Parts: sequence; structure tokens; C-alpha cells
Amino acid sequence: MLLTQELADSIEELYLVFESYRLKESTGPCPCCHSTQDDTQLRSKLLRKLDHKDLAKYAMDALYVWGDEEDFKHFLPRIFELLTNPETKYGFVDAESAFLKLMYEAHNATPWRSWPAPERRAITRYFRATWDAVLDTEPDELDYRGAYSWLCAIAQAEHNISSFLDRWLAASSVNAHRNLALMISREGVPNLLKPDSGYWGQRREQWQQLVDWLRLPQVKRKLELAIKQWANEPFGGELFDAAVLLPS
Repeated sequence: MLLTQELADSIEELYLVFESYRLKESTGPCPCCHSTQDDTQLRSKLLRKLDHKDLAKYAMDALYVWGDEEDFKHFLPRIFELLTNPETKYGFVDAESAFLKLMYEAHNATPWRSWPAPERRAITRYFRATWDAVLDTEPDELDYRGAYSWLCAIAQAEHNISSFLDRWLAASSVNAHRNLALMISREGVPNLLKPDSGYWGQRREQWQQLVDWLRLPQVKRKLELAIKQWANEPFGGELFDAAVLLPS
């Protein structure tokens, strides 16, 4: 993923806002699921030095069977930073799974919208910066499901994704158009009757927002203008293939 200045700044803000959550003597991993060595690995390096291998197990099981909300807030900046690092595209937790934890509500956790205002603002800024970076990233530098997967990830934590769709409609870069076209042609939206049974299946309202947005005449017009502008480029066919799949 493209590391923009805004994305880098938003990550720094996460570290600043969540720095008061210190690492405790034990992060409390479930003994049925994890060993004391797993906990030891989390404290083997400074937070910013932990890599995706150090944090993979925790990032997957945090809150559910490992630690509480304060522990999660301690590691959140580093987990969210690693999610945007192209070197950790494989072998780490899915962004969908990580962002879904923000909505977890139990005896040891509350949904992120109930957190203090500075924390909510920092996460919101990170989401927007990440999304803008995704849109401007070359499709080959994202995983196969590309922007569709990242939008799904954000939808795990946001009830309303219209502002992210608005940003896509306004985005003028070549890659924003290519990522839009590839999502339409590869994923079959907006012509699917329902989302797949994966993460989108848990967020049907947000998925419907995406489908309704793709049926807007402004989106088809965006691709039509892109075809005129980049018809002779190697990716021109991608734009055309997607435009014909949208309703007239």
C-alpha cells in the first residue's frame, strides 16, 4: 500500500493518543489457547519494533481469548501500522478481523464509539487516511480483492460507509479509477443479489450502501470519463469492462 504523508501522520497520532496504555505484567492469554511464551514474545521488543510475526497470534485472538481492552489499546497503534505495511500483506491478521475488534462488546471491552473523543478521532483519521492511500495504490500492490476488501474492513467498524464512497467518487487518480473498475469486474457488484458469506455477510447494510452507490449515474459517468481520458493506456480495457457492467 502507498504510504502517504497523511497515513504516516495518522499512525503517529495513534501512537500519541494511545501511549498511556502501558504494557502490563501479563496480557492474560487464555492458557487453553496460548502459552506463557506467547505472552513473553509480546514483551520481547519495544512496541514499535514488534513485527507481524511477534504480533500475529495476539492480533488474531485479542479480546476474545487474550487480554482486555487496555491491552488491546496498547498494541492497537502497532497492529494498525502493520496492516498498512506491504511487507506484512501475508502472514498477519486480516484488516477485517482487526477492525471488527473495535466493535467487540463484553465484560472486558466496549465498542470504540464509546471510547474517549481523542481516541475516536484518531481512529477515524486513520480510517480515512488508509482509505485514501488504498485508492491511490496500484492494484497489483494490494491483495487480489483490493479496495473491495479494505472497504469491507472499514465496514466492520463503521455503520455508515457513505463518506468513504464519497471520497472514492471524488478521487481523481488513475489508480482510484482502476481500483473501482477491478472491483466491479472481479467482485460482480452491483449485480450480486447478496454478499458472500464472509465479512461482508456480517455487514449487509453497509454492503447494500456500496451496491446502491455503484448504481448511481455519477459512478458510471466517472468511468465513462476515465475511458475517454485513458482509452489508449494498457488498462483502458479494465475501465471499459467495468463500465458496461453498470446499469444505464
